[in-house]
Amino acid sequence: MPHEERNAHHLLRESTRMREEIRLGNEALAQNDLETAKQHFQHLLDYGGTHMQMQIAENRLREIQAKQAALCSPPPAKPPTRRTAPGSTTRHRTGP
Repeated sequence: MPHEERNAHHLLRESTRMREEIRLGNEALAQNDLETAKQHFQHLLDYGGTHMQMQIAENRLREIQAKQAALCSPPPAKPPTRRTAPGSTTRHRTGP
């Protein structure tokens, strides 16, 4: 097999493998397995892929990071509110 043919075959095999990383990462995301998804997308970034595959991996990693941040931070606490019955008035304390 000539060198160019081997090189093209190698690139096709790599592209297919990286497409599989995206598929597995998306599958893990669908199952809410953020750590596994992160590993697949990071693997693609570490070993390279097409420009589009790299963009997909970067976007998915940002999405995962945002999801993880949302899971880690508690929702903002609302100050307690006093409720009064319709038509009633609120009493105010007077000094001592």
